[in-house]
Amino acid sequence: MDLSIPKEVEGIREKAKAFVEEVAIPAEDHYDYDHARMPEPIVQKLREEAKRRGLWTAHLPKSEGGLGLDLVGTALVFSELGRSPIAPYLCNCDAPDEGNMHLLHLAANEEQKKKYYHPLVEGKIRSGFAMTEPPPGAGSDPTTLATNAEKDGDHYILNGHKWYCTGANGAAFLIVMAKVNDSFRRTSMFLVPTDAPGYTMVQEIGMLGSHGPGGHCELTFENVKVHESQVLGKIGEGFRLSQERLGPARLTHCMRWIGLARRSMEIAREYALKRELFGGKLSEHQGIQWMFAESALEIQSGFLLTLKAADILRKGGDARQAVSLAKWQVSETLNKCIDRAIQICGSHGFSRYLKLELFYRDARAARIADGPTETHKMVIGRNLMSGKESF
Repeated sequence: MDLSIPKEVEGIREKAKAFVEEVAIPAEDHYDYDHARMPEPIVQKLREEAKRRGLWTAHLPKSEGGLGLDLVGTALVFSELGRSPIAPYLCNCDAPDEGNMHLLHLAANEEQKKKYYHPLVEGKIRSGFAMTEPPPGAGSDPTTLATNAEKDGDHYILNGHKWYCTGANGAAFLIVMAKVNDSFRRTSMFLVPTDAPGYTMVQEIGMLGSHGPGGHCELTFENVKVHESQVLGKIGEGFRLSQERLGPARLTHCMRWIGLARRSMEIAREYALKRELFGGKLSEHQGIQWMFAESALEIQSGFLLTLKAADILRKGGDARQAVSLAKWQVSETLNKCIDRAIQICGSHGFSRYLKLELFYRDARAARIADGPTETHKMVIGRNLMSGKESF
């Protein structure tokens, strides 16, 4: 694995770092804690600044208006943007739109790209990815998928119930996973406009932490007619395409989480260097230094695991084991580091004087989203027992 950073990528990373320090972090003061939103006029102004600085859709090829970064380069840039919870959205590379762009770039035809992909890239619309269902439907086990699409002439009739669909409130379209004619083996993806008759956004579900644009929503599909031209890819390719999306998406989550873990410890370090306690600075106490040391070990280990998985994907290899290792380690690291940062800062860390309490509420979802820790452990262990993977 080549760990050297090309000069072009290093330059983009420095631009991302400057954007976060000069634009995103100061803008966090406008964050509405009670409604978990940023004022839209401010968002649009800051998005224009991201475009001006050449940081718009950094993950896309240059031909698509992006920066032409491979996954390793994306990891380096996203880990800087991730230091602010609002920076990825300002640069149009936040979930779920970033993962949906990747999927549409790979699988959409020209008509679909014109209608959905290009407006998404331009930031004119938002999207959602509807896969998770209430029990007994699909959660971590996709074989329990219940949403179904029945073929009817040149249309499919979609019926189902989804929930925790990130970004659905205000989205222009959804990518919906559904069986076809009740056949699990024919599971497919459908592009469903949110103004389609029979589609209902039931509610934006109240959650621990901030909701972000569009929240996390419960949805129903009652006899929604979807033209066959709205099938993404081919019938029966749903699970293959979901892996095309979820592998890189899990990694881009890890990239952003690495940045937020670093930011949390930087906040704690600044506090510890100033706080007087028991005859000296808080930073001079060995117990506190060990907390920083443990965090550094975990952050750097997670970052290297993420880079390794990105490198395997970049080379076209099977990165499922590496992605699961990275997702497990980095999601746990994020929670541990923010928890330590709050402990170091004491009551000040628990208050809204610092951003740590917001980070803490948001971080808990990391151990569940895109596969809970326990599922990734199961996959990793199963691969090791089968001899497919080595220690």
